[in-house]
Amino acid sequence: MKLIYVLSLLLLLFTLPAFAKQPIRVADIGVMGLASHDLFQWNSRTRENEENGRFDLSTIFDYADGTKIHQGGNPKNSSNTAVYSVTQSLVSYYSGKKATLLMSREVTEEQAHIIARQQTVKFFIGMVKESYERFTNSRFPNYALAQNVNDNEQAVMRALHDILPGKIIVNRNLAQEVLVVTDYKLAMTQLSASEMMQIVKFFDGKYDEEYLHVVVPGFPDFQVINLQEIDQKFIADQTNYNLDHMLMELHFYGNFPFFGNLVDFTSFGFHLENLFAKGICNKYADGSPNPWNTVEIECY
Repeated sequence: MKLIYVLSLLLLLFTLPAFAKQPIRVADIGVMGLASHDLFQWNSRTRENEENGRFDLSTIFDYADGTKIHQGGNPKNSSNTAVYSVTQSLVSYYSGKKATLLMSREVTEEQAHIIARQQTVKFFIGMVKESYERFTNSRFPNYALAQNVNDNEQAVMRALHDILPGKIIVNRNLAQEVLVVTDYKLAMTQLSASEMMQIVKFFDGKYDEEYLHVVVPGFPDFQVINLQEIDQKFIADQTNYNLDHMLMELHFYGNFPFFGNLVDFTSFGFHLENLFAKGICNKYADGSPNPWNTVEIECY
């Protein structure tokens, strides 16, 4: 069975067009990570997604009834330095827009918040489009879907943890240092523009070692988790996919630097396109408008 699976991948390899792939950078890791947080908040007890599946930056602006905006909203957004850095750049962008509006003395505090959040979401969607295209080597969807996000789509985002870097290089005290991304003590490290532009290793079908024993602070004891095992369990329990097979496909994809795009090459890539088409929809799955997304594209 495994041989047949590999042969089918090889057949696909020689039937798809070849296009040079763009390098993926630390900034893309942060953007795609925050995008995932904005679309999904998995409750393992109820086995339900508690986010709304739309790009509206609710993960920042609506967490704790909006009282944690300047801290980046959901604590997940401070879980690693790449996501934290992107989150803080968006918070700064929002604060600057809001301050400018208030200085005009033409709008109220609430009006300034609404306009600034809309502008920040628009800016974020622009970031998402660029990072998506580098991640997938495929065009960002030019259509929007008004449906709910689903577990298959979350499974694909989890499989893409393959590309998460365990370490990145930072410049501190006039010297280069290695920052372990999973070190909770360093998670809220703000990266510079040059550090965010670092190229990360491409898809290779393996989680970096650091993600196999992540120390999570807690009371009374710290907890050590294996991200790959957590993802494997979710994918097995919630979908018909198998993480090992998904990683094998990513390994094949990553080993051909001038070959195809992730959406067409893998058996699961189409879910990624559907997910982001849902994310940019300017109305929620129940039909109500998404007031924060000003993208003018019809949702179906």
